[in-house]
Amino acid sequence: MELQAAISKTARYSSVSQGDKVEIIERPRGGISIIMAEGKLSGHRSRSIAMKTVHSILSLIASGMHDGAASRMVLSNIFEDHKGKAQVSLSIISCDLESQSIVITKNNATPVVTVFEGTAEYLRFDGTVETDHTLTPSVFQFEIEEGRDFILVSDGILQAGTQYEQTLDLRVLVESLFEDDEPPVQEIADAILTQAISQDLGRPHDDMTVTVLRISPSPSSNIRRECVHFPINDSK
Repeated sequence: MELQAAISKTARYSSVSQGDKVEIIERPRGGISIIMAEGKLSGHRSRSIAMKTVHSILSLIASGMHDGAASRMVLSNIFEDHKGKAQVSLSIISCDLESQSIVITKNNATPVVTVFEGTAEYLRFDGTVETDHTLTPSVFQFEIEEGRDFILVSDGILQAGTQYEQTLDLRVLVESLFEDDEPPVQEIADAILTQAISQDLGRPHDDMTVTVLRISPSPSSNIRRECVHFPINDSK
């Protein structure tokens, strides 16, 4: 079995700072976690709040704390430190090899898409993710199933094109990517991001992040790889 992950993201058009933050960490007892957060302070985008959230959760997970407990502690601390003026939209997906499960932790209602044998569907969670879980995220656990993909997106992806009356149907888009063959995870992330940017007419109205996690039936090799493409804008 092999874990494959890819992330594609872009900032809101003409924005000098990005409110979205995403990081990957290896879990101390096997597996990986991907943490996505969008921060706001007094109603405005705040990269510092997002970075503080992600880095604090990374540290707690690395120390062995469970995702839900780590999230609740960090979100509560940020709320208290900023006297209720800071908000965080948080999503975590973990492949936890200790419990042999996929764990999804969320305090928002942005859907998660899962793909198996070319069919995409929105995950049906038990409980109500629509309720206010700002400080107490919901935690959902699924059995690891080889050959399954999980796709998490920020709300900037789902809202792409709404100002032009062309809503993105994420499930249909994902299924179209699997029509001929199973595409690489990075290709999936790039395609979703590209389509979202296109629907905003090339000028994203919000920060956009796409995360893809795949449980591949067999490893391509025993080599672990990470690849980063990080554009540096010339400020001159």
